[in-house]
Amino acid sequence: MAVYFVSYKIDEKHQDYDELIEAIKEYDAGCRVFGNQWFLLSDGSAEEVHEDLAQYLYEGDFILVMEIDENYAGWLPERVVDWLDENI
Repeated sequence: MAVYFVSYKIDEKHQDYDELIEAIKEYDAGCRVFGNQWFLLSDGSAEEVHEDLAQYLYEGDFILVMEIDENYAGWLPERVVDWLDENI
């Protein structure tokens, strides 16, 4: 399974993103980093994850899906670092 970083920017005129959040949570072992940033696990490609999640966005919204490997660096909350250590 691959680890993906998902980040999205929502156009403020659209407020209904419950379906997007639920779709993200359906992925195995999702971990919310910050408000609109998640790590998640998937057997699919980044393109497949993008296609799955993009269906819940509106015109003017943005989304990025990137595969993450063990070559990363950053200052993150301990729970996020622990999640990465367990899943990468």
